[in-house]
Amino acid sequence: MNLIKKFVILIVFLFTSQLASAKTNALVDVEWLNNNLDDVFVLDIRNKIDGGSYEIFKEDHIPNSVHSDYLTAGWRKNVNGVIGQFPGIKSLDQLISSIGIKNTDHVIVVYGGVNSTDFGSAARIYWTFKTIGHENVSILNGGFKEWKKAGYQTVSGENQITPSSFKSKLNKKYFASFSEVKKAEKERNGLCLIDARPAAFFAGEKKKPEARTAGRIKNAVNLEQQKITSDNGKIKSKSEIKKMFTALQIDEYKGYISYCNTGHWAATVWFALSEQAEIPNVKLYDGGMVGWTVNPKNEVVSG
Repeated sequence: MNLIKKFVILIVFLFTSQLASAKTNALVDVEWLNNNLDDVFVLDIRNKIDGGSYEIFKEDHIPNSVHSDYLTAGWRKNVNGVIGQFPGIKSLDQLISSIGIKNTDHVIVVYGGVNSTDFGSAARIYWTFKTIGHENVSILNGGFKEWKKAGYQTVSGENQITPSSFKSKLNKKYFASFSEVKKAEKERNGLCLIDARPAAFFAGEKKKPEARTAGRIKNAVNLEQQKITSDNGKIKSKSEIKKMFTALQIDEYKGYISYCNTGHWAATVWFALSEQAEIPNVKLYDGGMVGWTVNPKNEVVSG
């Protein structure tokens, strides 16, 4: 093999190695997306939470984007009587393939850009992709509203879809099981429970109708999801989130489990801690208080 050939092979090897090890940013801004529209899959998840729908999408959306309603398309399902749960790999493979996402795609999740609960839609779908082994996913910070505000092009029309054959591989790194929550409740394994709900839910003054009992899981601390984003639905900075985390005085724990009622608000807190602040060993328990209280023997505290 001559010297030039060896040199070319070395350059190709170094380049592909860099691509393989490159970390996808959890957040992208509208300028970045505008410059990379041809290289990504834009997933528009606007839904009832932000006043969106497929009809709204057809009127106005980011070029080349595909709509899949967060609330109705099947991203969350009723599992064993508990609403809003992780649907499982088989269902998700069918859903993701039906909208044309391939395993090689860099998926950009676009939410409405209205408030913290709206951001939770994007965070939950982001977490879902991570949990099924698709690391190449990002959220458009500020969502569709930020895109419009920046004055970038929008188009109208129906979904343009070429179905794919997406294959998942479950990654339990981000998924907290019921047994892990039980251990954390008893403080036996160094895991800290973080309740993402507003303070009134944490104290037991309010509850989701589907939850059997008001209150929280024993030994949980409260980090309210609505404090994670600004009023415009953009997530706060890494330093701001780290300050909130530090204020909880829980740094001595080995890991953290975020929960809420059904894993929606909890996804915002999970994303903020795990992806934005880059705190290690953060998981999401999607069962939340609805799943926890199915069994009346599971302890619930309030006050």
